[in-house]
This record gives sequence, structure tokens and C-alpha cells, in this order.
Amino acid sequence: MKKIEIISALLGDVALPLAGFLFWDWGFYFISLFFLFDLIFRTLFLRRRLNLLNELKNRNRILFRGFLYSFIEVLLIHCIVVSVFVQLKIGDSFLAFLTYEELGIPQGAVLLPLLLLNEFMKIRNENKIGVPYPVRAQIILKTQNLQQYRLLLWVVLYLWSLFFYMNETILITAFFAFFIVQPFLIFRNIK
Repeated sequence: MKKIEIISALLGDVALPLAGFLFWDWGFYFISLFFLFDLIFRTLFLRRRLNLLNELKNRNRILFRGFLYSFIEVLLIHCIVVSVFVQLKIGDSFLAFLTYEELGIPQGAVLLPLLLLNEFMKIRNENKIGVPYPVRAQIILKTQNLQQYRLLLWVVLYLWSLFFYMNETILITAFFAFFIVQPFLIFRNIK
């Protein structure tokens, strides 16, 4: 399971956004929106994941932290975007993201249902494979701990953008570097 999860995370969090950056001219905000939608869906399904873990203590605290961290992460990324890309209009870019067409199909019509289906499938597959509850709990807790480091990255990038010029390439490089390392940190020491 460990190798499958790492490969899945690398494909979802890194490969598709990287292909978008290299081949379809996606910018930082476009890539960030791709990540943020995934984060929001994972956060919305956190309660469902926690309900399956009856013996896990402090479930309400974990749920609260999950929503709080995700909210702060969305806010920080938007602060970075506003600070670095002064001329960018968030609303227009958001609509451009949802209506972006590849092969004649608007991305929003495909991406949002796929993210929803992805979360259902992850939970179903965990149940079907019989992933032990302690392993599921460990993954949730490690993911939240790593989210704190991701928040720190966003804070540092935001503060840097307030005082110094920041190139979009630096933002994208930091983004991909973190997301390449992330699955290895989450699934390290999980058997």
C-alpha cells in the first residue's frame, strides 16, 4: 500500500500540475487552484474518514485543525498571489480555471466530479483492502503535521513577497519541491 500511495500522491499532486506548467502554460495561481480544490475535497471528507476510526481520540480536535489549517492555507496562497501578481484579478482567474478547456471540455465540469469521486474511491479502497485503523489514523495525523510545515512554507513565501521581488519560477519550484517530498514524509515509517 505504501508504494501505491506514494505513486498516487506524486501523480496527483506533482505530475499533472507539472505537465500543465510545462506543456499548457499554467501559472502559479492556476497550479495552486488545482491543489486547493484537492485540499478542500480532502478536508470535506475528513469527517467521514474520522467516523471510521472509532478508537481515535480527539477526533473533534483533529477535524477542527483540519478545517482551520485548510482555511489558513487557502488564505495564505491567495495572499501570495495578490502580493506577487498585482495585476492579476482573482475572480477572473478563478473563472478562467473552471472554464479552461482541454479537448473541448471545461475543466471545472471534469475536475470537481473527479475530485469527489477520488475521495469516495480512496475510502472505499481503504475499506476493501482492509487498511488497519491505526495506519489510517497515523496517515491522517502525519498529513496534518505536514500541513503545518506547508503553512510555514506559505508564510515564508508570503513574507518574502512583501519585502523582496519574487519570480513566479521561485514559487513554482518551491511548490513542486515540497509536493515531491511530501508523500515520502507522510508514508515514512508506515507499514
